[in-house]
Amino acid sequence: MTRCTHQQSPYQLLWGQPYIHEEVLGYKFRISADAFFQVNTAAAESLYQTVMDLSRATASDTLLDVCCGTGAIGITMSSRVKEVIGVEIIEQAVEDAKHNASLNGVTNCTFIAGKAEVVLPELITGFGADRGGGITAVVNPSRAGLHRRVIRALRNHPSIRRLVYISCKPDGEAMRNFKDLCCNSSEQPRRKLTGEPFVPTAAVPVDMFPHTPHCELVVVFDR
Repeated sequence: MTRCTHQQSPYQLLWGQPYIHEEVLGYKFRISADAFFQVNTAAAESLYQTVMDLSRATASDTLLDVCCGTGAIGITMSSRVKEVIGVEIIEQAVEDAKHNASLNGVTNCTFIAGKAEVVLPELITGFGADRGGGITAVVNPSRAGLHRRVIRALRNHPSIRRLVYISCKPDGEAMRNFKDLCCNSSEQPRRKLTGEPFVPTAAVPVDMFPHTPHCELVVVFDR
């Protein structure tokens, strides 16, 4: 079965090792059968380095890693920020992320399992000015984009000044997310987007899928 959770229809190891192992930007990663990881390792290094450069996160910042998967982005950026908080719906991936942080000796990462639209609004409510530093958000959703409640939580939190959006299909549902991040509050009253609008300031394509018309797009939003 493909459209069900590991809990509903558990994977069974028939032969070989239960995990795949990869190394990206000098960090080692364990990947479970149900967890997402970029299949093009060389291009993934370019993608993650691009995200690091564009995020401009500092040592006093908190990195909010939404749809964090096995923790690749958060862990590779962990030395640049005060702390990393990752949210991911796939429980196996979260277990991998926790293992990967320990494997690489990274101690400032916290990974939370659950739907982003459920976890994130309550989670960042407690992110006040007393936390120190700013909040940089990196989101890496599937082709379905982010749930409107996730966008609302990110848009309405005043401490998030920069958001890096990684999209594998920017002309699809992600475009709806882009509009909600940037529109005036009066344009979408039902969505309760009360926070200051973001402005797109950079867009960098990364060719993750050679010999196809597709590419990954990294979009930076500032305010």
